[in-house]
Amino acid sequence: MEKRGLLRAAMIMILAVLLPLYAGAAEDLIPPSPEPPNETVVRPTPVPTAEPAETFVDHIHQPSLYPRFRFQKNKKLLEIWFPNIKDGDSAILSYDGDVWMIDCGDNKHGGQIAALLRQLGIREIGRLFISHLHHDHVLGLSATNEAAKIREILTCFPTGQTDSGVKMMWAAQRSQIPVDEYRDGDRFSMGDGAVELLILKNDGTDLDMNNQSAVTRITYGQCTILFTADMEQPGQAAMLKRVDPELLRCDIVKYPHHGKSDLYTPFFEAMGAKMAVVTSVEGRGDPGQIALAMRGLPAAYTYLQDQYVHLVTDGEYWLCEQVPAKSK
Repeated sequence: MEKRGLLRAAMIMILAVLLPLYAGAAEDLIPPSPEPPNETVVRPTPVPTAEPAETFVDHIHQPSLYPRFRFQKNKKLLEIWFPNIKDGDSAILSYDGDVWMIDCGDNKHGGQIAALLRQLGIREIGRLFISHLHHDHVLGLSATNEAAKIREILTCFPTGQTDSGVKMMWAAQRSQIPVDEYRDGDRFSMGDGAVELLILKNDGTDLDMNNQSAVTRITYGQCTILFTADMEQPGQAAMLKRVDPELLRCDIVKYPHHGKSDLYTPFFEAMGAKMAVVTSVEGRGDPGQIALAMRGLPAAYTYLQDQYVHLVTDGEYWLCEQVPAKSK
C-alpha cells in the first residue's frame, strides 16, 4: 500500500509538470489570427515622358522622331489645316473656339475645301481673309460658304480691281456676307488673344497684285508661321526694305505662289524657316521646288492622295503631320 501511495504521488507530480507544457504546445498548434491588410499600396513613381530636345517635331519627314509625342492636356492648341488642293491657296485656322480662314481657293477647289470642313465638323467660319483678288484665292467662296457659313470677309484690295474680285463680291452679296477691309499693320487676335495675326502688305504702283498681296504673320507664344500668299521676289525685296526683318522670322513658311519661283535670298535668310508648306504637287519640277531642294528646306505639299497637311502648336512645340482623309 505504501508503494502505491508513493507511485500515485509521483504520477501527480509528473502530471503537474507536463500539463502546462502540453497546454502551451496545444496553443502553438492553433493558427494565428490573420493580420488586417495594409491599406496603403505603395506603387513605383512613373517615369515622366522625356521632353523632346527640339521644339519642332516633323512627322512628315521624320515620322520616327518622337513617335509618341503628345501635347499636354491643359494646353490650348492652334491648328492649321490645308485642304487637298494645288495651284490655289486655302488654310483653316482653329483656336480657342474661333475658326478663321486665309483664302478659299478657286471654284475647282470648292469640293476639296468643303470635304475638309465636313471632316473637321466645322459649320461656321468667323472670318475669311482674302490675301489678294486672283481667282485661285477667291472663287471657292460659294462652295466654302455652303459647307460652313462665313460670317465676315476681309479683303485688302478694292473688289473692283479684278474680275475675280467682282465675282467674289457678287457671291458675298447673294449669301449676305458682309465684306470689310484690312490694311498693312493691322492686328487680329483669336480666342483668348494669345494667337495674333499681323498683316504686312506692300503698296506701290511699281508692284503687281501678286507682289502686293497680304502677308500674314501668325504668332502663338514662341511659335510663328508666315503666310506669303503669292508675293514673289520683287515684293519680297520691297518688304525687306520697309519692315523689321525680325517680323519675317518664322518656323514655317507657306511658300509663295505655289512654288513657282525661288525666294529672294535675303528674304529667305531673314525668315530662318525650318519647313515650307507648298500649295502644289510634289515632283512637278517648278523652279521653286528645285530651289527648295537646293536650299535644303524640307517641304510639305498640300496636293496629296487621301491626306491633309496638319500643323498644330501649343505655343512652345510644333507638330507637323499628315492626317488621313476620311472616305465619303
